[in-house]
Amino acid sequence: MTCADPTREIEAILNRGIGLDAQCIGPSLIASAVRSRMNRRGIKDAAAYAEVLAASETEFQALVEEIVVPETWFFRDPAAFALLGKWAVQTWLPEHAYGILRLLSAPCSTGEEPFSIVMALLDAGLPPDRFSVEAVDISGAALEKARGAVYSRNSFRAESLEFRDRYFQKCAGGWRLDEVVRGQVRLRQLNVFDASFARKEGELDVLFCRNMMIYFDAPARTRLMQNLRGMLSPEGLLFLGHAEGGIAREFGFEPIPSPMTFAFRKIRIPAAGEPVPPRRKPVAAAVLVRLPGMPQPLPPVPIPRPRAKAAAPVTPAAAPVSLDALLAEAERQADAGQLKQAQATCAAALQAHGPSARTYYLLGLIAEAAAAEAEAEAFYRKTLYLEPDHYEALVQLSLLEKKRGDMQSARHLDERAVRAQRTKTP
Repeated sequence: MTCADPTREIEAILNRGIGLDAQCIGPSLIASAVRSRMNRRGIKDAAAYAEVLAASETEFQALVEEIVVPETWFFRDPAAFALLGKWAVQTWLPEHAYGILRLLSAPCSTGEEPFSIVMALLDAGLPPDRFSVEAVDISGAALEKARGAVYSRNSFRAESLEFRDRYFQKCAGGWRLDEVVRGQVRLRQLNVFDASFARKEGELDVLFCRNMMIYFDAPARTRLMQNLRGMLSPEGLLFLGHAEGGIAREFGFEPIPSPMTFAFRKIRIPAAGEPVPPRRKPVAAAVLVRLPGMPQPLPPVPIPRPRAKAAAPVTPAAAPVSLDALLAEAERQADAGQLKQAQATCAAALQAHGPSARTYYLLGLIAEAAAAEAEAEAFYRKTLYLEPDHYEALVQLSLLEKKRGDMQSARHLDERAVRAQRTKTP
């Protein structure tokens, strides 16, 4: 074949194969990966390379390996793993005297996520013979690292590293994961759009599918979400990335009211004539606070007294809402998809407590969830102005730069993030 526009043809091949939207990941990143593969194959003409790519599954996989940029660490979004452990032992286990809790991590990248799932469940007290974790990824190189289970400092970015002392042994290349944890995970190389990825209806109890669909076009997201919904059990949990909550709501999921977990469950629609089921008990209680500007209870009307007597007591002013409470409320609103309300709550926090790196960082996450990337970048930079070593803001900015294809700026931010983490990590 002859490609009129080889660049568009290559992007179309990637879209058909893995659902990739070139505009989301950044056309320059794809162009850089294509140049690398052309150099390795000794191909000078882009049209000729497009023909090779269309005909060769091996070359397609090699290009995918160039494009995939693993960005993960142990206990990323720790609240999600805390919720998982609590739900497993307090909700799932009492209702299942027998059977196995079935979990899937897709994509699993270099293994930090599925291994974090195992550690969270073990720490919560779920016996290892009561759960199994399957982890899949399209990258063979990432899975090879997961199978080796030796991790460097960059994989340990959580605020608390107590888990590392219990589940890892120091070794020449960093830290080696304990065999007990490794044995709970079955690793497989798999494309989520392959037919073999599908499971039986309701076969899985927990799905982790985080930070992948933001790189897909609408048809690919639809295809995957319909598949995930079918695979998940009626009361199961779906964990997504912080910018993917809107996608979940489009496909019949409701958020669990637990801040910063980005967890969802299926909304069950009764059949015609079927009585409406009782409201499900929430997995975790929401944080309720009274925000500035909300109506306050009216003070009691003072009883008129003669002038000679003491004046009526003055009603004490309401105590100001703490920054922690305001941000917790904003997180709850964001998790529920109430992005405008979450922004307003953050604005109230800025007005009541002044500039704060925590507030600006949360505003950045909210802006990303609303697909306002320029606004998100501005908030992340404000975060770094107040706290230059704010690790999470550096990582989020780096991801935005990678999506735009500015790999030089992304590398600079990654280097700053590593230096920032080293100052906190023992």
